Amino acid sequence: MKFTKNPSIPKIKFFRLLGYTFASILSFNSILAIANDSVSASSEMSLVPDSSEYPAAFFEQYTPQNAMDMINRLPGFSFDRGSNARGFGGNAGNVLIDGARPTSKSGGLTGALTRISAAQVESIVILRGGVAAGDAAGQSVVANIIRVKGLQQGTWAAKLRRAPDNTYLPNLEAAMSTTIADWETSFDIDIGGSPGYRTALIENFDANNSLTSSADEEFSDSGRWIFINGEGASQFSSGQLVINSRIGGDKWRGDTQRDVFNNRLPDTSTPDEFWQLNENNKFKMAELGIDWTQKIESWKWHIIGLGLVNDRNYHYNFHEEIRSPLEVSDNYFSQNRLKTEVIARTTLGKISNAAFKPEFGFEIANNRLNTNANETENGVLVPVEGANVVVEEWRGEFFATFSYEVDAKFTLEGGLTAEFSQISVSGDTDQTQKFDFIKPRLSATYKVNSNNTLTLEGEHSVGQLNFNDFASSTEASDDSSTLGNPDLQPDQQTEIAATYDWSFSERGSLKVKAFYQWRSDILEQIILETNGDEISQGLGNAGDARFWGFITELNLPLDYILPNALLEVSYKYNDSQFYDSIISADRIINDYTPNWTTFKFRQDFIIEKFAWGAEYWGDFIDTNYRVDEIQTFGGNKRVRLFIETTRFFDLKTQLEVTHLNTGRYTRSRYFYQKDRSGEFDGSEISHRQRGPELKFSIWGTF
Repeated sequence: MKFTKNPSIPKIKFFRLLGYTFASILSFNSILAIANDSVSASSEMSLVPDSSEYPAAFFEQYTPQNAMDMINRLPGFSFDRGSNARGFGGNAGNVLIDGARPTSKSGGLTGALTRISAAQVESIVILRGGVAAGDAAGQSVVANIIRVKGLQQGTWAAKLRRAPDNTYLPNLEAAMSTTIADWETSFDIDIGGSPGYRTALIENFDANNSLTSSADEEFSDSGRWIFINGEGASQFSSGQLVINSRIGGDKWRGDTQRDVFNNRLPDTSTPDEFWQLNENNKFKMAELGIDWTQKIESWKWHIIGLGLVNDRNYHYNFHEEIRSPLEVSDNYFSQNRLKTEVIARTTLGKISNAAFKPEFGFEIANNRLNTNANETENGVLVPVEGANVVVEEWRGEFFATFSYEVDAKFTLEGGLTAEFSQISVSGDTDQTQKFDFIKPRLSATYKVNSNNTLTLEGEHSVGQLNFNDFASSTEASDDSSTLGNPDLQPDQQTEIAATYDWSFSERGSLKVKAFYQWRSDILEQIILETNGDEISQGLGNAGDARFWGFITELNLPLDYILPNALLEVSYKYNDSQFYDSIISADRIINDYTPNWTTFKFRQDFIIEKFAWGAEYWGDFIDTNYRVDEIQTFGGNKRVRLFIETTRFFDLKTQLEVTHLNTGRYTRSRYFYQKDRSGEFDGSEISHRQRGPELKFSIWGTF
């Protein structure tokens, strides 16, 4: 289907969507007001925190083991772990620990929260309107975990996972917090594995939709890992010094086998072809972060240093047999990637009770990736263009941010960042590019009353390039390769968004966010080289696009139907518009899910020390465009069920089943001659199936 290019269409759709969204809010208000009255009348909770602070006792009914469990049970709060791209400043999540974010990238915010036992949490305070803009820049709603000082306690967990092919792998976790001399310390270790298994029926069709071949596929994989984290905090030189460290690695193995049948569906006869793919991925890493903070009258001086090393090795063996006449081929591919990152950052921010709180600072970062690869076919070395590449980025940024509490109801928060960077590529290709960007941000939060908040946001941001895309790569299972592109530039986007938060009861809330983005230099698969009828494709800057949508999250207490039960509903809708020069028409962009609905249900029987619940994922379909093919991936409606208890030996025990109703996924590939502007050339449809997966877990303290 051809589309006419009309830039006004996305805007019309967006504002119509915005109108529908807030009209829905009004409908929800009338419906949920009834639920609010019922909840207030029937709730058995004796502890009712105020609208901004949740004492530890609020979470006791859920028997949490760590701070992450408690964050997941915060009413109306959506956890944002942040990202691990573009240095340190632009990656803030929406959870602080004692008013500060952890100095860690690879372990991330999730790891830091898992190390904090539930007994260490005194309370969790919800901050709104950018009042903590320095450590959580860009987050309008932030959760601040207040810890009990000087407490010594440990937690442990033992888990056993079972894949549908009856493969079992254990997982052991332990964390401990204690005081050593003048240091408040915490340590944790995570060692274990996770198995996986699926089957698939693959059908290949020609341009006339006639079956040309089919295959029975069996795929099994397993991951094994060990990671150790440590943190220490102490007073040093009239300031607070925090040291974070992480070391570990993982190994992943995937084995795929196919029996291929020509011109027919799989049957009991001998297959015409057989192939086997064995993949191995080994990863090792080490990270050290140093964080020093000193208060100077009403200001806070903050210095951060961070170093990270990642070493990844991937290789595969591909074996193919054609039975008649007999042909055997063996391919081997290996790729090594060594990545380093060093960050230095300092800030000076106002911390007094003044209405206006500015912060100033700068950050310097160096990222470097060394990639090399080789490939052989039947023992003969095959040249791989763009396989040996070194990419290095130097980046500096100067920034000023602020938070201004105009009055008790209205808060402004924003900032301005100037970024300067240079990316150099050497090896098979030599290239140097220099960039400078100005990145403004502004948000306004208005508290309509104690239960309703409206936030308007506007921001211009710059994406982080994946240095892997500068080097060539191959996908053995798809028999495809992607050329590295040394000319890649960061993509940019300008976003406006409106968010409405309504807390209509103790545990009930509604959050609706609508957004619109103008994107430039977006990264899509493009034609990089043309040699007669042969083309090479890879990731490249493809032009401008528009992206818009909304997110709705509803926490609905069901006490008036089921005592102490909570239903969480999430719906996400996205749409986009991009002019594709290959087909000379508009289409959607890659890498997002147009719409998706999820439900989470949990009911706690507090006296009986028992809980049960379910999670539902709605069906979905994603579409991605390559130069010469269109790929879609979709899944069916799936269910996860769990039961848990704390009745025995002061331990928390849980049994969960994922893909309870069997997960069915369809991956489709539609091919075109030369590129997508050419004639349709056939398709490959893969019907994948995952059976129920079990996990049994026990948590305890020491």
